[in-house]
Amino acid sequence: MDRTTLLTQWHDADSKGLWAAPWNRVLSGLTADQAAWKPSPQRHSIWQIVNHICFWREHELRSLAGRKPDEAEVTLRNWEEPREFGEAGWSAAQARFRESYRQMAEAIRNEKNPLDRLCFVMPHDCYHVGQMMYLRSMQGLPSVE
Repeated sequence: MDRTTLLTQWHDADSKGLWAAPWNRVLSGLTADQAAWKPSPQRHSIWQIVNHICFWREHELRSLAGRKPDEAEVTLRNWEEPREFGEAGWSAAQARFRESYRQMAEAIRNEKNPLDRLCFVMPHDCYHVGQMMYLRSMQGLPSVE
């Protein structure tokens, strides 16, 4: 895949949606309670999925900069529970989601960055957005597609 196509698809996933709802709308209207809801204790919440997506985007960005997290960090932060529960914490998680999206777009745009790893971030994110949509529907929330 070439850089221009990947960047176009990255922006389309956010604004139009590719395999699931547009990324810029999947979190819209969710309260902190709805984002933290789990169908059962061993399952992940929307909030955890947001943290997971952000973590792996940030992981790729760190790798591009030559900094790799240690395995303890991956174990600790991969499916991280909310650090600060409540609306302020949920707003911060959403801001992190948007900022990591923007930073990934910049990384894709940067000709110095190889695409061999960056091209895998988008399908990963789309998969998890699909999960978030399912969790929304399990709570009886309206679709945003």
